[in-house]
Amino acid sequence: MYEIAVLEEKYFRVFQGAYNDFRLKARTDYKFEIDPLTYDDFIDSFNKGLINCIILLEDSIPTGFLAYTTVPVDVIELFVVHCLGNEDAIEKRKCLFDKFMEQTRSQRKHSVVSYAMLGVQETFKRTVAEFGFNFIDTGVVVFDIKNKHHVKELSQFNFMELPIGYKLTPYRDIYFEELAEVIHSSFKDSSDVNFDVRFASIDGCRDIAHKITTSIYGRFLPQASKILLYENKLAGFCLANVTGDGIANLPLIGILEEHRNQGLSKALVKASVLDVVKLHQGGIIELNELNASLDLNLQNAVKMYESAGFTQSYRYSQAYLPKG
Repeated sequence: MYEIAVLEEKYFRVFQGAYNDFRLKARTDYKFEIDPLTYDDFIDSFNKGLINCIILLEDSIPTGFLAYTTVPVDVIELFVVHCLGNEDAIEKRKCLFDKFMEQTRSQRKHSVVSYAMLGVQETFKRTVAEFGFNFIDTGVVVFDIKNKHHVKELSQFNFMELPIGYKLTPYRDIYFEELAEVIHSSFKDSSDVNFDVRFASIDGCRDIAHKITTSIYGRFLPQASKILLYENKLAGFCLANVTGDGIANLPLIGILEEHRNQGLSKALVKASVLDVVKLHQGGIIELNELNASLDLNLQNAVKMYESAGFTQSYRYSQAYLPKG
């Protein structure tokens, strides 16, 4: 039987070993795109109430932990579950999840739980399912910015050959309110609502748009973020940013239902990718990768990214526990 405790100051020194073991494996085993917080920064965030942490103890020594946050509105975001070694791993994870469910009981009455099961965490799926979680099969697709053939194909795409009434333009702040409305219309019925309830309301979509366009989620690239206009009204969008360590990302792409099935999404993505590549080639941004995430059950989206030159890099389960 393992002892489970909420992290507190008396464990700070001995917990460092378990946390740093996770940090060493964050990119390789957990597929993190950027390095996690240093231990000192993690403890600082914990002390400020930005991160919650549950630890697993063996002979009073922390050998595992579960970290999460309740800061986002209506969402409990579970960051990572990590245990040293593989011995009795299932039982250890169950003990951590038991405590997590106990600790978050009151918040879960009005908040969903979101857990991106990156890397080795995919193997926890059966354990997590026992606690009532559902799953969305999510893929990360990558555009090879060093592939001259793909870049040449992009440059030859004629963005002027859009249907009559449509045009593409870079993002500007004058489009903010319309952008929030189109995000809401595009995502309110999507699988994303299951783990990010902000998509269900206009105010929530304003928050998403604000955090992307003000670089809270990474350096925003307004020139490479494309707005699709139809008769001067916003009909679709593709946003772009740089999230760290030279990784560019297309965090959101959407188009109003009445404007779909005309190849416009592909035009949006290609226009954004081409400008990201130009920013890289011009030395304005340093890039190692350009990627996007999508629900793999949406075959039209999968085909659209493939036709724009993306290939699947890896897949993971986006777990979520509905509120209540």
